[in-house]
Amino acid sequence: MIYSYKKILEDIKNNTFFNIYFLMGEESYFIDKITNYFIQNFIKEEHKSFDQEIIYGKDSDINTIINRCKRFPMMSEKQLIVIKESQNLSFFKNNKENEYENFNNYLSNPAKQTFLLFAFKNKVLDQRKKITKKIIESCVVLNTEDKQNKVYENQLPEWIKGEVKENKFSIEEKAIILLIENIGNNLNKIQNELQKVYLNKKDNQIINSKDIEMFVGINRDYNLFELQDSLINKDLKKAIKIISYFESNPKNNPMQKTILFLFNFFSKLLFVMSYKPKETKNISQILKIHPFAAKSYMKATNKYSMSDVKKIIKYFKEIDLISKGIKLNNNKEGILLKELIYKMTYV
Repeated sequence: MIYSYKKILEDIKNNTFFNIYFLMGEESYFIDKITNYFIQNFIKEEHKSFDQEIIYGKDSDINTIINRCKRFPMMSEKQLIVIKESQNLSFFKNNKENEYENFNNYLSNPAKQTFLLFAFKNKVLDQRKKITKKIIESCVVLNTEDKQNKVYENQLPEWIKGEVKENKFSIEEKAIILLIENIGNNLNKIQNELQKVYLNKKDNQIINSKDIEMFVGINRDYNLFELQDSLINKDLKKAIKIISYFESNPKNNPMQKTILFLFNFFSKLLFVMSYKPKETKNISQILKIHPFAAKSYMKATNKYSMSDVKKIIKYFKEIDLISKGIKLNNNKEGILLKELIYKMTYV
């Protein structure tokens, strides 16, 4: 049975459990969240050493796992077996006939006392294989690639607020935007960076942009968010300072990353301008982004004309060809970026 992340989490919090869970896909945040919930809450702490087992896919095989599932718990009425990194089980790459038959039989009649969870990360099962169809038929399956499990850009602010609230904090709008602009929509990475902030704050405190800058490691004055802001204001001096900082830290600030970030903003700006928005809320609706982020686009519409933005898009295409070696140019990356910034400011 295919379930959504929200449905699985809702069920287990309401003590509704199934014998076999199969969690798969590239978005490891959802897989980790459910896996960790089981590990932390399913078996009583004093019984975990007897009735909870965590196995790694590369260290086991499917027949051994099934035999362990058939054993009875020692101290509890139930036992939990978690297969982490189960994508490394040889069975899912090239299963032998006896393994397939054994696993297929177990799926049809799982041990009532055993709860088995597969954490199958960074990929999904081949939908063409018979075993995949049997797993979907017999297990609670989470596919993080399904649309129902996606957190889109316009949903990220609310998702971050929920994540922060769950950890007994609150967060300012500017701090949310700073996180999104510098990390993107990698949920696992956002969560990991927020953990750094939690460790340095007291419960129920408000997380502000200074906390993000300090504990996540985003430079307050020299980051992509500030570069975008300086270009919106046509502040050439500040923009050149930021590019110079990027030039001195190329590993953390590669040129392609900077180009892509700015191109995304100005290409969306061109799209917005075609609608001739009069208020920030109009932009928020057009781009499906948080009103706080929409303020930047509203401000930019007052600084640039549509013909200006079209020229800027052409500049991006030109520097992209140069960065990929398609168009020859002997200048260093820092000089190329400074030339781009100059053109954009005085368009």
